Amino acid sequence: MIKDGGIAPQAGEAFLIVGFGGIGDHVRCFALARHVAARHPGIAIDFLCRSPTHRIVPFVPDLRAAFVDDTPHGRLGVREKLRLAARLRAQRYRRVYVVSRTFKSAIVPFLAGIPERVGWFGEGRVALINRPQFGDRRLHGETEKVCALAAPEGLAGCGPLLPPRMVAPAAELARWQSEVLAGGPTAPVLAIAPGAYNDRRLWPAERFAEVARTFAARGWEIWVLGGPQEQAMVEVIAATAPIRDFTRTPLEDAVFQLASATLFLGNDSGMLHIAGALGVPSIGLFGPTALEVTGPRNPCVAGLRPPPGQIDLREISAAAVICALDGLKGHLDVAQPA
Repeated sequence: MIKDGGIAPQAGEAFLIVGFGGIGDHVRCFALARHVAARHPGIAIDFLCRSPTHRIVPFVPDLRAAFVDDTPHGRLGVREKLRLAARLRAQRYRRVYVVSRTFKSAIVPFLAGIPERVGWFGEGRVALINRPQFGDRRLHGETEKVCALAAPEGLAGCGPLLPPRMVAPAAELARWQSEVLAGGPTAPVLAIAPGAYNDRRLWPAERFAEVARTFAARGWEIWVLGGPQEQAMVEVIAATAPIRDFTRTPLEDAVFQLASATLFLGNDSGMLHIAGALGVPSIGLFGPTALEVTGPRNPCVAGLRPPPGQIDLREISAAAVICALDGLKGHLDVAQPA
């Protein structure tokens, strides 16, 4: 059966998805992989991304493998793109989904000679994208825009929205817990990720510390996740509560950290998207952005905003966050994304 107006996939063929942006944007693309897999059962789907996102692709059931394009921002990187295109050409992909609207993002799939190149119309890509789609600017949510590429009819042809899905295999999770924790957690765990893409998305570290102190007093373990750039915030939180600092571990370890957590609290960030994809009950803090636009669409994620008319995250009190987290404790049986 031929789907999507293209050539029917043959045995051994594969599709490619070209991701974009930061970690959260890449995780959003995992939702597109779910829709493509649902429309084309059995087709292999690979992912082209920036590092370090390739480290978490093994936890995405709908993806087979990852390729990395780390061309520096602001550079076309012709030589690097030619080398990458040669590697992709050897995979004999039938179709590619180019998620970003930029000209640069469509160059490698064109050079790789992929016959069907699906993407949004824009930025003079007429020759590079030969199966253009229209209407992305009418879609409100970023995840909806990504998933709409899965069908020629756009989002209307995709059926119910399938959020990103990630899975930490039980054996690998048990091995990580044994090596790092000397077994599983001995108390409920509140995982906190205080970082974000830019300063406007940051809730004050002192407020995270207040939440950490409250939950630690209740007997919870406090884990702080992120990267080395969050060290100053880690120090603020550690001054008020005993913590386990995971901000110097590789990204793939964050999957095991989150999968081991009871609850998650973070800003609108890549960690929040990973937590959502893993099915971890989560509170995301939104001010200049909105859950329904840039946030995860996983049902286990709830958003908390400043009072009406405000976008400054400093207007969200620690008491409000503690109340929201307490509200999640009645939903701790949230399963992995279906």
